[in-house]
Amino acid sequence: MTDEVRVVATNNVEVFRHLTQPPLARAGVTWQIAADHDALLAAVRAAPPAIVIIDAELAGGDGYAACRAIKDDPGLAAVRVAMVVAPGGLDRAATLALAASGCDEVLAPPVSFDDFCTHLSRMSPVPVRRDRRIATNLAVELVDVGAPAHVTNVGAGGIGLRLTAPLPVGTVVSLRLRAGVDDGPLPSARVMWCRPVPGEPASHAAGLAWEGEPPLRTRLLFEQVALFELELGDDGTALVRMHGDFTEMTRFDALATQLVGAGTISFDLAAVRYISSAGVRAWCELLGKVAGARLSFRHCSTPFISQAAMVPLVLAGGTVRSFAAPYYCEACGFDDERLLEVGAIAKDGDRLVAPQLACARCGAPSDLDDLPDRYFAFLAM
Repeated sequence: MTDEVRVVATNNVEVFRHLTQPPLARAGVTWQIAADHDALLAAVRAAPPAIVIIDAELAGGDGYAACRAIKDDPGLAAVRVAMVVAPGGLDRAATLALAASGCDEVLAPPVSFDDFCTHLSRMSPVPVRRDRRIATNLAVELVDVGAPAHVTNVGAGGIGLRLTAPLPVGTVVSLRLRAGVDDGPLPSARVMWCRPVPGEPASHAAGLAWEGEPPLRTRLLFEQVALFELELGDDGTALVRMHGDFTEMTRFDALATQLVGAGTISFDLAAVRYISSAGVRAWCELLGKVAGARLSFRHCSTPFISQAAMVPLVLAGGTVRSFAAPYYCEACGFDDERLLEVGAIAKDGDRLVAPQLACARCGAPSDLDDLPDRYFAFLAM
């Protein structure tokens, strides 16, 4: 169990639903609901929490003013505040009020649980584990100990293994990875945990973290077997988490086959690092094969948004729910990347306006580090 992260929130149904999810409880998050403006400030001052989540339309008062009151209190300097904007989104007046509030994060419902956790983690460490469970034909041998292993999980941070004998925590081993007949290089990894598998004698599960950056060939090998993670619902819905780089080597045929018949498809694109022109073509071909499905895109990475702003087919008529955006603090020179829901982007006549947020390093105002009309061009498509 991690150290407790306490949250005080106003009575918002969506926020309450997310706070009650088991992964947050396992991560050490506790919460308290305040009914109105006065109850909120009383709870925060009585026992300052790590995080406060405030509705802009706060019962008994102004949510933006409540945020400002917290930010102006020297005794609450360590408290981080997220503002939940009204369902209709932001207009010019609300954008000015948001900037004046000095809030650290802005939530614009609807917000997915994964995105909600991202907002929390930016304000206070909330280590919500989302292990990737994927099928793979990747074989591995522990070179140093001469033992075979079965890969259960691979990613940029490390590898999950199933073993016939335990490995001591802290041990560094070299891994020989095989995909078909081609041997990959020998990356090193450190054993972070190892435990027996219940009900399976002589079987142990282990998690290993890479020692340094894995070799390029190793990373490419991972992306061939772990380009996506798919969750299919019984109601014809599909959630697809995409990973890695989309290049001339990328093939989405296996994913397209599994998505046949899905009526609603949601893509999570937070881990997409790079998209080349050939990768754009492969991606658009994938979306063409699921034509007719209702598409939505959440936590779109900056490389994905950059391509979507130039090539309308990258979205194929789907709906963007949330996306990453570059931010810059003039006061301390800090470059940052912030997660924004589409509802956090205000319209001022023909202009689109990004919310001003507190700098994660110094607390001064931080603004979008790009031209809004250019970066948000995908919203007009």
